[in-house]
Amino acid sequence: MLKLSEGDKKFIDTIGDPVRLRILLALWKSRQELKIYGICRLTGVGRSSVRRHLDNLVENGLVIRKVYGEIVLYSINKDDHKTNALTDFFKNVGL
Repeated sequence: MLKLSEGDKKFIDTIGDPVRLRILLALWKSRQELKIYGICRLTGVGRSSVRRHLDNLVENGLVIRKVYGEIVLYSINKDDHKTNALTDFFKNVGL
């Protein structure tokens, strides 16, 4: 049986959701910080769902949240090795 660390299990659970993968792909393809509205537009997912999934992605270190007054921007966490491996996968499969 495959033994995974708690961190690895959490990572797999996080990226195992299709909506979270679409959000990550949208952030990666945009190559810039996005507001929730922009993520909704790119993914076709509603605002409340995007917000909930972004909270999970931020909590697990895959996405960075920056707050500028009332403006909240999200971007891929380029300092996380697992996020980089995931974006390399996106690139290699031609997404």
